[in-house]
Amino acid sequence: MRSGPGDRPVVLVAEPQALPGMWLEDVLAEAGCAVRGPYGTSAEAARCLDETPPDFAVVSIDLNHGSGFPLACALRRKGIPFALISGNARVPRAFSDVPQFDRLFEAWAMVSTVTAGCAVAGGPRACPMPDRRPAGAPFALDQCPTACRA
Repeated sequence: MRSGPGDRPVVLVAEPQALPGMWLEDVLAEAGCAVRGPYGTSAEAARCLDETPPDFAVVSIDLNHGSGFPLACALRRKGIPFALISGNARVPRAFSDVPQFDRLFEAWAMVSTVTAGCAVAGGPRACPMPDRRPAGAPFALDQCPTACRA
């Protein structure tokens, strides 16, 4: 397991709303995690994946400037476990194996999920999408999650 300062697990938080993002940051820090973020967009969060990858990520599927699914796909390709905050939004079946949270959840539930996820070593998955879409084309969310599940 990769770790942050003081051998703490590093958790990436992608949450566009300020108060929920700060609350998540506080909850995870109090649980002993080093927190990166909160990031408001998939692009901002994805930039840090190439530096030192986090041990776990918490991703809102409704980010600024688009969906959180491109970030979720990038996390899956890199073998980084994550949880989704979905609220009432539809989550593709491709992510049925990922822990999902409504907008209202207990702090202990998230801490338990992060702790369990940090203990599981993931492996990167090959992404079949680069060959299926033209360079620079937007993610096809109806195809990408299913393709990444394979």
